[in-house]
Amino acid sequence: MLDPISLGLLMAIGAGGAAAVARWRRKRERPSAAPAKATEAAQRTGPQVSREAGAYRVGEVLLFMGEEYWLAGELALVREGTPALTLFVAPERAQDRWLAAPRQGDVLYALVTDAPLADLGWPGVEVPSAGGTMRRVEEGACTIIPSGEVPEGWSGAGRYAVFRAMETVAVVVEQGSNRLALKGKTVPRRMVERMG
Repeated sequence: MLDPISLGLLMAIGAGGAAAVARWRRKRERPSAAPAKATEAAQRTGPQVSREAGAYRVGEVLLFMGEEYWLAGELALVREGTPALTLFVAPERAQDRWLAAPRQGDVLYALVTDAPLADLGWPGVEVPSAGGTMRRVEEGACTIIPSGEVPEGWSGAGRYAVFRAMETVAVVVEQGSNRLALKGKTVPRRMVERMG
């Protein structure tokens, strides 16, 4: 049985309006399932990284000076929700090549693994380079988010440092017992083409 106020309201707004009011009341009484579904989807796919338009992606093939770089996997070094540096592994005939895309700037880093740099341990403010030294330009704690074909064990909290001297660059990433020490050169982004 309806109370007199509900009965008066039903007569005033008609049956269609009453159905709309009833749906609205049920929706307010019941907690929404949308946040739970969003949380479940995030757990299934892992953490997501916000990206800029035009950012490189795993699976793309880049061409620079006649050399092809197939981006097989990536390590996103994330700070405050956006990648501070994204490292892409680009394997080539038993050689461990990497491309790094810094958050800002118009260059990429074409890198290879460097055993002497890895043997130094965690570097200070300078690292030796052929004929000189490179100075640290960036360093910090980060969250490492892997995707694609990357070495095992890279995920979670870590730290990184970037060193430069003119065109020469070095990147050191450490997470737990894993250490990645890379050395190479800067490459202007405008000279890097995406293959179809």
